[in-house]
Amino acid sequence: MRSVLAILMVAIILIPVQVSGATGLFWDHARYDSDGIPIEGGVVGYGIDWNLTSNNGSSELEFISDVESMPTIVEVYTATWCVNCVSTQNTLNDAIADSDTEIIHYHSYWYDSLDPFGNNSTEERWESKYGHASALRYTPRDAPTKVVDGERFHWGKVPKSDSLLDDYSASVSRGSTAPLSGSLTFTISQTQYSLMVGWNISSISNHATTGDLSIEPWLLLVEESSYYPDGLNNLQNYEHVLLDAIPLESESENHGTSNLSLPTLWDGDDLRIIMLLDWSIISMEGPATLLPAPGVIVTLSSLFAMAVVRPPRMH
Repeated sequence: MRSVLAILMVAIILIPVQVSGATGLFWDHARYDSDGIPIEGGVVGYGIDWNLTSNNGSSELEFISDVESMPTIVEVYTATWCVNCVSTQNTLNDAIADSDTEIIHYHSYWYDSLDPFGNNSTEERWESKYGHASALRYTPRDAPTKVVDGERFHWGKVPKSDSLLDDYSASVSRGSTAPLSGSLTFTISQTQYSLMVGWNISSISNHATTGDLSIEPWLLLVEESSYYPDGLNNLQNYEHVLLDAIPLESESENHGTSNLSLPTLWDGDDLRIIMLLDWSIISMEGPATLLPAPGVIVTLSSLFAMAVVRPPRMH
């Protein structure tokens, strides 16, 4: 009887652990702090095409999007020498199909003489948001890596389920879990030498049930296609190349303006300006963990011992 009770108690304790690990069938968690503790957070946003030639000297233009209608954000760490980046990107494209997505390619830059794209700001953003998750597997910046909605992490070319296509499809179709509603507004005007960007998130509402919500606005400048025939992976045309990642800081938490130098494009005039909101929930009880606490482990060990140790035989 004691063995049966012990086994039932173990099962009850393990149920939430099994549920919390269910998402690991298709992806890993994307955000951790420096101690390896999971952070609840992600990213929402949207982008617009901006022609530097035709918009030179333009008056201020305003763009508004509701959080609920924003596209899926797919951030990819890649390199022009990375052969596996090409095959995994093709699989990701198949998973995306015609769904509404915003794709951003971060190129290897630090300690890399083979990739001509990227810069300090792009590497700093990747490491600050996903470096700890990547380091749990290999290094803080490892190609190929893909992150969907800032929440779901896909590392390398080996699938977690039966195939990478299944992994990516499940991740893209999952959608953002951001506890937000309302609209994001940003404005852009251009002079001969600079971009003036304004942003306003005062209409966005927080629906987080626990903890405090933190929102960080970012501006990403992306070149939609860049021709580079010398890449070792022979891709030649590199898409969605992130040129610059700019945190938008202001005295106000809800709105601000920034004056930016015009970006230097690799070729053509195909700039895309993407406004992102990085969100995270700071729990008043401390960060959640994906693993059972030490106390739970001790309890489980004791219960297993109860189940297997025989009581003394009575003579």
